[in-house]
Amino acid sequence: MRMLIAGTAAAVLLLAGCSSGADASDEEPTDAGSTSAAVLPADTTITYSFQDSSVPPQYHRSYVLTVTQDESTIVVDSYGDVLAEETVATSPEVWQGLSAGAEAIADLSPAVLEDGCTGGTSFDVSVTVPEESLVQLSADLCGGENEQVEAAVNDWIAAARAQFPPMDELAPEGE
Repeated sequence: MRMLIAGTAAAVLLLAGCSSGADASDEEPTDAGSTSAAVLPADTTITYSFQDSSVPPQYHRSYVLTVTQDESTIVVDSYGDVLAEETVATSPEVWQGLSAGAEAIADLSPAVLEDGCTGGTSFDVSVTVPEESLVQLSADLCGGENEQVEAAVNDWIAAARAQFPPMDELAPEGE
């Protein structure tokens, strides 16, 4: 499955690198921070879901961050009760960064915790185009497991998350 995801992501990247412009092959390579065209198709949806640990409702903050080329939405909940929901226009720089990093995210291999993870947190990432999944990634974060995967995903999604207020402003504890 991982090979299929990586292969699909590589195919998308190769197709995105093709251009109808006559001089596309003469372009200099660009780094991830540049303003070159996004490598993901315009109809891509990126979803990052964070599931908080089992704590009393007034402290529990899980959220889903959904990003498209045009808009980003965050929904914060506590055991299913929506505490906050905001939508903003996706900045072109955020979209470019997510596009540039999608292949690296597809290559991550989180450890599967056979005994589960009581009291831990977890996250899911999906990158999809209509009727096709380019990236599917899930990880349990417990007892230090998957710290490197978590750090890589957090670095990748950070600019999209930063489009919204910090969690203590968006959905303060105790409410």
